Amino acid sequence: MRSQRFADLLTRGWVRLAGHLDTAECAALAKPQPLPWTEMAPKVGAVTQHGWFARLPFHGAPSPVQAFGSVMRATVSAALGQHLPEWTDATWQRYEPGYGHIDPHRDQAYYKGVILIVTLSGEAAFTVLESRDPPVTLDRWTTSGGDVVLLRGADLGALGARCPLHQVGTPTSGRLTMTLRHNERGYISWPTP
Repeated sequence: MRSQRFADLLTRGWVRLAGHLDTAECAALAKPQPLPWTEMAPKVGAVTQHGWFARLPFHGAPSPVQAFGSVMRATVSAALGQHLPEWTDATWQRYEPGYGHIDPHRDQAYYKGVILIVTLSGEAAFTVLESRDPPVTLDRWTTSGGDVVLLRGADLGALGARCPLHQVGTPTSGRLTMTLRHNERGYISWPTP
């Protein structure tokens, strides 16, 4: 991985690593079977969404998830010349074809450092926006299995910096993702809708 690419996290707020993982690596990061899926709340503030999630504290995630997360955090920390905080949360999300989505949103300000999203399987449009109303697109691509997207967490590079406004479109086939984040409040269970 080229270190210079990670500098984009400090300037524009996102980096896409297309095809970074192969099918076997994605399978190793899959949700543990006994961990149940929970339906997402259909609306959070102004944001509508439809899909399913499952979560664990990072230190309780399967060893391949912990190993991958540790390598990515160390790599990005070295490239940026700053120590990124440890991951607290490992979250898997499932979006159904023709219906699953999440509207333009920013991850909350208590998510610090870097937000790492791996598409394990499926495809969907991933859009980074300047504004929600009117919608002004800064970048858009189709994310697919093996892609890794890194988003700037709150305060990365400058006090007051925020996660970029982004959305995930409806997949044409089912889409599975795994996300790693650092919550400055520690791991907190989400309420079920």
